[in-house]
Amino acid sequence: MTNGDGFLTERHRQDLVDCYEKLHGLAATCDVPAVRAAARAAIAEVHAALDGQAIEFEYYSHRWENR
Repeated sequence: MTNGDGFLTERHRQDLVDCYEKLHGLAATCDVPAVRAAARAAIAEVHAALDGQAIEFEYYSHRWENR
C-alpha cells in the first residue's frame, strides 16, 4: 500500500513513528484488557501507514505474549 501522489512531511513521519511507539507502550503496560486490545488494533493501522510509506520501524508484537 503506497500513497500515490501524496508525501509525508518529516513532521508527519515523526508523528507516526512517535504514535507507534506510544501505542506499543500502552499495549504493553495497561492493565485494562479493552484498552490493550484497542491499542493493539491501532498499532496495526499505524503499522500499515508506516509500511505503506516505506518507513523503517520494528514490529514488537512479541512483547505481548504474556498478557
